[in-house]
Amino acid sequence: MPTETNTSRKGSVLLVVLSCIVGLMMIVVGIFAGIAYRYEHMFLPGTAINGVDVSGMDISQVQYALEASQGSYTLTLVERDGVTETISGSDINLLLSFDDSLAQQLDRQNEWAWPLALLGLRQKAISLDTVYSYDTAKLTQVIADLNCMNTGAATPPRDAYISGFDEQLNQVIIVPEVEGTLVDPEVLLPAILEAINNMDSQLDLAEQGCYVEPAIKSDNPQLQAEVALLNEWVTTEIIYEFGPDTVVLNGKQLVEWFSFEEDGTPILDKSDVTAFVRELAYNYNTIFSDRTFTTSYGQEIEVEGGDYGWWMDEPAEVEALYQQLLDKQSGVREPVWKQKGKAFGDPDRDFGNTYVEVNLTAQHLFFYKDGQLMLESDFVSGRPTESRITPTGTYGILYCERYATLQGENYSSPVSYWMPFFNGVGLHDAPWRTTFGGSIYKTNGSHGCVNLPVDVARYIYENVTPGTGVIVYQLEGTEDSSTESQSYEEIAAAIVDALDEISGEGKITSGNYSRMSKRIKWVQEAYSDLSASAKSRVTNYDLLAPAISALRSYESANGIR
Repeated sequence: MPTETNTSRKGSVLLVVLSCIVGLMMIVVGIFAGIAYRYEHMFLPGTAINGVDVSGMDISQVQYALEASQGSYTLTLVERDGVTETISGSDINLLLSFDDSLAQQLDRQNEWAWPLALLGLRQKAISLDTVYSYDTAKLTQVIADLNCMNTGAATPPRDAYISGFDEQLNQVIIVPEVEGTLVDPEVLLPAILEAINNMDSQLDLAEQGCYVEPAIKSDNPQLQAEVALLNEWVTTEIIYEFGPDTVVLNGKQLVEWFSFEEDGTPILDKSDVTAFVRELAYNYNTIFSDRTFTTSYGQEIEVEGGDYGWWMDEPAEVEALYQQLLDKQSGVREPVWKQKGKAFGDPDRDFGNTYVEVNLTAQHLFFYKDGQLMLESDFVSGRPTESRITPTGTYGILYCERYATLQGENYSSPVSYWMPFFNGVGLHDAPWRTTFGGSIYKTNGSHGCVNLPVDVARYIYENVTPGTGVIVYQLEGTEDSSTESQSYEEIAAAIVDALDEISGEGKITSGNYSRMSKRIKWVQEAYSDLSASAKSRVTNYDLLAPAISALRSYESANGIR
């Protein structure tokens, strides 16, 4: 059982312990309060004002620190192409203008939070707009002197645009915009002022939108749509074949021919199509051209004029090509021709290797087929007067007609083989002549046509087609006084053939009336010019009477006079 003395001793010890604890607590509270009181007059650890660490500083110390930092302040302008420029505080007379802002910030801090601040658990950055001032005039001049403000040295922005035709890609593409280095002063100046007021150390001009931007960029919806539409057009390829020459119209040219309305509607410029067709015609038309020609006599001459050759119908071809382009139809295209020649390649030989060569001086012609001389013959051409002369030049046979009647002032001549080549002048048989060549044409010439023996006319007729070339020329030194005869027997044989043809036609109808009437007329005219002995060779002449009777009956029944 404890004694009274032990109990008293234990109570004294407890009292001492409690007194120590209370004393320690009062010391701690005093120290905590003392430190807190100290931070009523200085800024807590972890506090920064306008980028300057002011931990543990009172207002005067903060002012001194800020004043020390103002001379070292630099604003770095980050520009395009890796270029930087700087504006320093000393350049613009950067000064502190103290007011009660520091005291207000100090009053606002919680000094009892000093343990957290001391342990780094409290960080506070304070920005004071009114702390600094600067010389506005100097700042304006510094900005004006910046390299980025030199518009003459700056790269202006360039809009994105549609490229020319890329033959490797077989399309057009969008060439990206160029952002350039031209600044917009109305944006740059406020951005610099704001950065300095905030005491920012860096200003990225691109991020702040200080550059003049391209109006059209690669992602522009209308530009994207135009490229898509244009690529539909420029993949069209039209090929013209001119003998050994090939002209290809493709995207390389077409991309230059298309433009767009403001709403993006594509426009094909017809003037470009017209210019292209005009160039084709210039390069490949041969009509009315002078030609260098090597005659059968071995001499090279210049044959001037004539309406033979390739002749493009430019207006019609423009319309046809324009529509084909609008329809986006690729392929080989033949131009619309008013008139065609036989061959491309050498413009002097556009009539090819089948042609009739007519030497008016010698009154002699040559017929070549596929480059081979098939026959030659004398002829009688027009009398050398202004109204009856046979024209020189290069021509083409316009058409071939059997049993035509050639008419003019004071004459009407039925012929069996008619091959006109220019303005009523042509090759044909002349059954009324028995002699050809020499100088007959000078006194007894034709009305301009080339009169041929019947057999010669027949052979040429059977071997030519419309468009076969006829080269007519004069060649001094080839005059020939010899002549060539056509016998009555040869004419009689032709009449016999004609009568057999008439008999073979049978009944006269609307379909053969014109042909039959011309044949009958030719037979009558040719037969009347025969000698008595030659007429006896026309053994089927009795076929003519019933043919004439049938012709008259048809005319009477159909009111033809």
